[in-house]
Amino acid sequence: MRFQPSWILESLPAGEVDSLFLPLAPRAPSLLWFKRRGLRIYANDPVESRAMLLRALVQNQGELFSEENRRKFNQVIRKPLDLAMNPFRTWEDRPFSRVQLDYLFYWREAALEIPQASQRELFWAAAWQVMAYWLGLARQGQAPSLAPEAAMALMLDRQKDLVFAGQEPVYALNLPLAELGEEVEAGVFLLPLPFPEKGRPETDLEVLFHAWFRGAGDLLAARTEIDQARRGWIQRWDAPPAFPDILRKAGHARFAVVTWSGSDLPPRFHEETVADPFRRAFAGFFPVSTVRCKAASRHEDDYDFLLVMKRAATSGGAQASASG
Repeated sequence: MRFQPSWILESLPAGEVDSLFLPLAPRAPSLLWFKRRGLRIYANDPVESRAMLLRALVQNQGELFSEENRRKFNQVIRKPLDLAMNPFRTWEDRPFSRVQLDYLFYWREAALEIPQASQRELFWAAAWQVMAYWLGLARQGQAPSLAPEAAMALMLDRQKDLVFAGQEPVYALNLPLAELGEEVEAGVFLLPLPFPEKGRPETDLEVLFHAWFRGAGDLLAARTEIDQARRGWIQRWDAPPAFPDILRKAGHARFAVVTWSGSDLPPRFHEETVADPFRRAFAGFFPVSTVRCKAASRHEDDYDFLLVMKRAATSGGAQASASG
């Protein structure tokens, strides 16, 4: 999904947004735009590997990976590691090379020796960036120009541009969706709506990283775990999300925003199938709504959507009714 913070903020009244609550956060770096603008952020991800990235890159108020840890943990592997000991060995050439698998095994095990949780998570976040770099090249049929340890060093350097102290705090949460509080104090309830995953798991960075983070090579199990964590909050064409559960998490937000991307289907289908059911489900609390759409490609049916809903001036009775 193409998550576009500037479009979201521009679609809300100027000066009326100071805080955001995301029950299902997008990729961690995409929230930095909000952080740079001094917004308070409550970002939750029920998937542990993704919540870790939120802590390392967004909640982090300026801590970088130490030079001492760089020297200790970003080592060159001189001899091939025992492939039989590598939990990711089934990934060889699907999509990573043997050398890359050695480093993935080493980096994960080495990080477990870092005593400080924040430093360990920065190292893991850099490994996620390296995996993204390798996967992107693999999709293009290209070999990386950087040696693995050089790629890791580059990603640790890039964290200097990602990690910074914000004007307002960021709260990175890792809670099951059912356990999220229902009295959110944020001004905007923002839901990047997930759709069922397509394609092969060995080409999906989210699935690969989650499996790596877990220390297991079973990609189907990793995808199942991710889907289970989001159960009830995924938009399927044959069944809607669990609207009552989602609505309860909107708390006292003045605005509820749902954003998603779609391809191969016309905008009217998305409005009728996705936007209109959300509008009906939220109408008792957020009676004023607008759907926005823009083309992502001039040559294909590829669009981005934004549903903005505004809370009624008084909705205490409706809130009590729905909660019951």
